[in-house]
This record gives sequence, C-alpha cells and structure tokens, in this order.
Amino acid sequence: MKDNLTYREEAKSKMIGKYGPVILTGLVLSIIVGIPQGLATQFQPVYAIDWETFERTLVDPGTPGLVSFFNLISFVFSAIGGYTLVNMFIKIANNDTPNIESQLLVGVKENPTRTVVHTFIVSVFVFLWALLLVIPGIMASYKYSMGIYLLNKNSNISAYEALDESKGYMMGNRMQLFLLDLSYFWWYLLGIFTFGILWFWIFPKHQTARVLFYNDLYVAKNPIPVNTTLLD
Repeated sequence: MKDNLTYREEAKSKMIGKYGPVILTGLVLSIIVGIPQGLATQFQPVYAIDWETFERTLVDPGTPGLVSFFNLISFVFSAIGGYTLVNMFIKIANNDTPNIESQLLVGVKENPTRTVVHTFIVSVFVFLWALLLVIPGIMASYKYSMGIYLLNKNSNISAYEALDESKGYMMGNRMQLFLLDLSYFWWYLLGIFTFGILWFWIFPKHQTARVLFYNDLYVAKNPIPVNTTLLD
C-alpha cells in the first residue's frame, strides 16, 4: 500500500481535464435524488410552535403514506446514484474520461436490485452498530466500505458476498482509509465558506483517491499470476 499523500497526488493528477463531465454528472444525479426528497417534504406533518412554552400543536397531519413512499424512492435513487458515482471514479482512476449520457445509465443497467439490497444491508448494519456508540458505527461503515467497489468489479458477486469480502479487505486497513478521508475534511470545512462551491473540486479528487486505495487493496488480495495482465 502507498502512503495517503501519494493517493492524493495521484488523484489530483488523474482529475486534470475531467472536472466538467464529473461535476455535471454529479449535479444531474443530485437533482434526480432530490426530486422525491422534495416531494416527501410536501406531505410532512405541520406543527405550530408556541415559542414561550415550546409546545407543538399539530396543524396538518400530512400524508405519512406518501412521505414513506417518496422517501423509499429517494433511497433507491440514492443507492443507484452512489453506484454510478463509484463507477465513474473507477473510470477516472483507470485514466478514462466518463461520457455523461452513458454514465448516468450505468447504475440502472448493472443490476440495480443488487445495489439497492447492498446499500440497505450496509445502512442497517451501520445503524445497529451506531446504536451502541458513535465509534462502533464509524468502524462498521469502514468495514463495509469496499463493498460498493467490489460490486463494480465483479458482476457475479452478491450484495452480501460483497459485504463479507469487504470485511476481509479492510482488516488492518481501516485506519489508513480513515486518515485518507480525514485529510480531506479540512478542505470540505473550508468549502463551507465558499457556499459549497469548493466541494465540486474536492469531492472528485477525494473519491478518486479512494478508488486508488481500493485498487491497491485488490491487487494485494488478488496477486497477479506471472505472465498475466490485470483487467479493468
């Protein structure tokens, strides 16, 4: 495994000339996910608050069924969108420039049910660990963090198999990935003062660095036999 500074520098280099399609793809996916989220808020219960007593009075009960429905749709879109983004950054790490139109369809074409199931299982596991304490929840999120990359790598692997393999990949490597993520934290924090504009440049480099980290893990766990070539 390389050091985190190397991953950051490599990611920065690989992103040169690719920010346009990456940012546009991310914006389109954000809009797609945001539509059902926005619809869900329209059917939320409405309360009036007495600011002297801080008591809430129900003004409009809303429509809980529709809220649940649109939240479910948003979750499905988020899962597929997450897969699409990872696929895009895998291409960038492999020195390819993603095509916006075809990239947006990747998550729909490549077994979306498996992606949604995987995302749901990860969410449940991380939530259950987080019920104990925050730190176990964070550790669980890193333990399962390679699953989405493994789904992209192997079209035949199941959602649960990806989670199980991720645990093996991350054994002894969680701290390095955590520190890699932490090294970008200050840039995200600085982005707040630019109203989030800086994030359009930080997020792609961060995610590409994560793919490079995964690539090295994959090679370490799956040594290339002599006289063979590693295929993308």
